[in-house]
Amino acid sequence: MPRAYRQPLAVAVTCLAILMACMPLSVTALQIGDKAPDFLVFSTMEETLRLSDYQGKKHVLLFFFWRAFGGV
Repeated sequence: MPRAYRQPLAVAVTCLAILMACMPLSVTALQIGDKAPDFLVFSTMEETLRLSDYQGKKHVLLFFFWRAFGGV
């Protein structure tokens, strides 16, 4: 890693660690049969979608490929 990136990266990682430590830990896992929380996502077609848009549909498949644009 080039030397110019080391210090800003270290500062960013430190700030992120501090923010994560300060966040409340009130998140609970869903149990079988629980209603999924509503959320907003952005599609590859530049649309915004909400889970509630599909309420009443029998099957909904969500796929998150988080490394798609990671450069690896």
